[in-house]
Amino acid sequence: MRTTSILGHFRLYESVRRWRNPICLIAIMILGVSCIVLSTDAQSQSDFNDFFSKFKMGVMSADTFQLQNLMADQFDFFGTTNVAPSQVFRGLSSDGGQQWRNLQSAVQARVIISQTYRGKQSQVLKCTPLSSTNDCYVVFQTDGSGHWRWKAMVMPQK
Repeated sequence: MRTTSILGHFRLYESVRRWRNPICLIAIMILGVSCIVLSTDAQSQSDFNDFFSKFKMGVMSADTFQLQNLMADQFDFFGTTNVAPSQVFRGLSSDGGQQWRNLQSAVQARVIISQTYRGKQSQVLKCTPLSSTNDCYVVFQTDGSGHWRWKAMVMPQK
């Protein structure tokens, strides 16, 4: 589909080039680049939506195997970096499973914002903190291959 779009822009460019009008050429080139950028942004959002759907299914069924496959290699969990998946799931199960319920509720509500986390652009899901003095966020980032990963669950102080 993208090839057809690019070929269409190239054909339009070629027909305008025959007119030899530099302003038209610049306008067509800007239009072509912006269409490609918009197409890439739409694909990125589609990739995140697919990832989030898998994440939601894993959370709602407390499927630790599926969730572990969606986790980043270095996971941050409530102030500790590089936490093993088993420790994360043990932490979610503590307090009578309250954190699992909080995570399930957050996934259902799906209040997601874009912001940076540790210097990298992220999608951040707001969750329910255990105390009124904290916020709670679930962080998603792309890995080196461009795949979305569950990067962190953090509770910074307000």
